[in-house]
Amino acid sequence: MARPALVTQIDKQPPTEIPRGVTLPVVLQQRIERAIHEEILHDLLAFDIPDVVGALRTAHVLKRCSGHWKMIKAFIPLVFIHQLTPNATRPLMLSADSLPTTSAFDELPLTMTAYKTFGHLLSHRGTSLALQRADNGAYRIGDHSFRVVPQSELPADHPYRGTYKESDPVIRWGHLLYPSFTAFIKRTVLIQWCYQKWVVRKPLGIARVGRDDTRYRSLLTAPSIEGYKTVDYIDEDPFAPGDDGRRRFIILKGTAANDTTAVHLWLFDGHIRLWTTEAPTKGRHVATVAAARPLLGSYGLDQRMLG
Repeated sequence: MARPALVTQIDKQPPTEIPRGVTLPVVLQQRIERAIHEEILHDLLAFDIPDVVGALRTAHVLKRCSGHWKMIKAFIPLVFIHQLTPNATRPLMLSADSLPTTSAFDELPLTMTAYKTFGHLLSHRGTSLALQRADNGAYRIGDHSFRVVPQSELPADHPYRGTYKESDPVIRWGHLLYPSFTAFIKRTVLIQWCYQKWVVRKPLGIARVGRDDTRYRSLLTAPSIEGYKTVDYIDEDPFAPGDDGRRRFIILKGTAANDTTAVHLWLFDGHIRLWTTEAPTKGRHVATVAAARPLLGSYGLDQRMLG
């Protein structure tokens, strides 16, 4: 039977039924390959599947997290750029034996379960970044203890209430509030898990444009910015009177599977700061400037930030 026809026949079968003339491992392999293809995970994740039990677990994890990998997979290239997997190469190889069990899906939001599939392979300055339970219903990744905020705890007019997703919930870490778990881990890798001794991270420019500047407000509050990933959060202990605590990272480079440099803008209290992991060539950061100028130029801020 040709592969496309086989996949179609498999997909039409109830999960407990196997097409006639097809062995169980073939069916599972087809399902696994299809799921990886549909989620576009080939360049990011691979699975070491030693036996049928491992294949069953892999297929189950891919199926249960279906549609949610896209929320977390922009984080994985940042993992490699910031050298959180010093002994691993792309794609990140996951052992089927270490994948979350069925019970994990009943205990964790789906994006946290997806992170759990590979978090134990990550480390920052010798500290494991595995997702673990902490005290009082909290969770821990590395040195960061955080908790999931139920939607019911958010006031009716809170900006994160209307966009709340049970599968990717609001997170509180200290006085910082994130609209989702994926926002939490992306911001954390960019500003906290970025101090491996072989990673170069530096600020390249800062502009004080003002809290009420229309360009700044647009960059800070637009629901999305075409072509870029945004990471929002609220600092409930702001810098000064008049600071509303709204913060945003705009990731200019670093979330594509083949990226080797991370470049982002940090918007805070009327300021815009540019950060990069690019090592200079003859004193110049060519890739960083190329990544930043189109967006900054469209807001008339390129000369001020980049010269």
